[in-house]
Amino acid sequence: MHKSAVGKRLAAAFATASLAGALGLAGSGSAQAASATAAPEPLSFTIDYSKTSIPQVPTLGAGFAGNGPVYDASGNQIGKVYDACTVDGVESVTTVHALCHAYVIFSNGDELDLSTQAKIELNPLKYPYTIKAVVQGGTGAYSGAQGEAAVTAQKPGVYKVDVQFK
Repeated sequence: MHKSAVGKRLAAAFATASLAGALGLAGSGSAQAASATAAPEPLSFTIDYSKTSIPQVPTLGAGFAGNGPVYDASGNQIGKVYDACTVDGVESVTTVHALCHAYVIFSNGDELDLSTQAKIELNPLKYPYTIKAVVQGGTGAYSGAQGEAAVTAQKPGVYKVDVQFK
């Protein structure tokens, strides 16, 4: 009987320890989830590449880069954007496909990293049109951010960007 009582006590002790361990893990998971950074609020801005020129004769493999101001909905400049693109498809003299990477640097120093495979129209009669971009992180408020952006070409070189974070 003595062995049976000791065995039951050991089994109860292991069960209690297992339950406590499970609760501890569940609790630490909740604490980790609570401490995880929430996704940033949706963001909208306009970028202006109107000073950037696309090569006169689109050529497969040609690259181009640009930069320009970033504006909020009220027209206030809130930063600057820098991008680099490589033409990876020529559909016509006025339509190219390009792999583009853009960094938006906001006035407060935060940065947002965007990337897209874009169909770029040079014919103003085909505006507006929208492409999708991927959010690949950033710095400051956008550190580790993920999501996607709808980039609407309003006219040649001017894009409205609406970002949704996950």
